[in-house]
Amino acid sequence: MTFDLQTYLDRIGLTGCEPTLEGLRALQSHHMAAIPFENVLPFLGQIPDVRSEAVWKKIVENRHGGYCFEQNTLFGEALAAIGFSARPVLARVRKGPPEGWNRSHLAFVVTIDGKEWLADCGFGGPAPAEPVSLETADPQTIRGQNFRIRFDEEAREQVLEREMPDGWLELYSFDRMQPTRPDIEAANYICATWDRKPFIANLMFARLTDGGRFTFLNGAARRKDDGTGEAWQIETPEAFRSYVTEDLGLGYDDATIDALWSRMSRLYPPIT
Repeated sequence: MTFDLQTYLDRIGLTGCEPTLEGLRALQSHHMAAIPFENVLPFLGQIPDVRSEAVWKKIVENRHGGYCFEQNTLFGEALAAIGFSARPVLARVRKGPPEGWNRSHLAFVVTIDGKEWLADCGFGGPAPAEPVSLETADPQTIRGQNFRIRFDEEAREQVLEREMPDGWLELYSFDRMQPTRPDIEAANYICATWDRKPFIANLMFARLTDGGRFTFLNGAARRKDDGTGEAWQIETPEAFRSYVTEDLGLGYDDATIDALWSRMSRLYPPIT
């Protein structure tokens, strides 16, 4: 399959993109706004196909979303087509143990004018909406949220952190190991099948908006916009279908949405 840059740009609502820092910022934020993070396939007991052709069909042609291996496979194709100098990294998600888990998150280090940036469209709710500079340890404010890159001397990895009300939260860490496609496919398999990962037993969505983002976990929906917030529980299959197709803009058919609702409501019954 030949990557069709114009069709991809149409999918994310971007008229054009140059291999510059401003272009990278626009590319990442438009991708995250148009293509929601979601783990529909692992939640339904399926292993996502992360080959380029399958990801293109799922996300671009069928207007579905995906989790990091799907999202960033497509994003990586776009980076290459536009002419960015980018290399993939496999990161250890932390958000718990300070040493991190296995390498189970795909992201990119992009070099522009000799400086490195962390670019990532597939981490979900806590993720920065734009690239993060790898050249400084100082906090970086991105759309009202503070992030920083800390070097972990013991692990010899850089750590992406987000400032929370009770301090800095470690999101994930990475080094410059160059993963191969089998590395990425193996990590994808583990994430989709291992019960110690969150994707089998939890249904998650996230989509960037102009002023904030939608997030969803097991029926609990939230929307944050420009400092304001709204939270609600999705309690009926009709409300769930509307949320998936309208709020998130996903193109899943009724059978898939019904299967998601059936399993989610069985695992996490709505509170009435």
